[in-house]
Amino acid sequence: MHGREDAVISQLLSAGHAALSFGGAGFAASAQSPKDPLWNSYHLAQLPLEIQRNLAAQCPSGSIAGHYFATYTPATIVLHYEYLGCRSGVAALCRNGQYLRQVYRAVGGQFRLKRSYFAAAYQ
Repeated sequence: MHGREDAVISQLLSAGHAALSFGGAGFAASAQSPKDPLWNSYHLAQLPLEIQRNLAAQCPSGSIAGHYFATYTPATIVLHYEYLGCRSGVAALCRNGQYLRQVYRAVGGQFRLKRSYFAAAYQ
């Protein structure tokens, strides 16, 4: 009887190992496929509505943004315009090789523009 238990345990271990192997291969393949395209409008949809309205005024035809267009701290959002594109053309506002930055701060439950300046491309 002991031999049969050993055989069942061996089969279970083999099946578990196979499942892990196939699961790992599936995970590796899925990790290589892009889930969030570099340029898309979803990056803008995550911004507060007041910031979305300001961007819509600058790019009435619609816009797309790169991954690092907006960087966050709990009370601050910084927009990096080298990562913004208008559907009707280029939106990056640059001057002498530097790009527009806008800093929004949370005030009374909404984000307000506090500062605009030009800086080197965000790395």
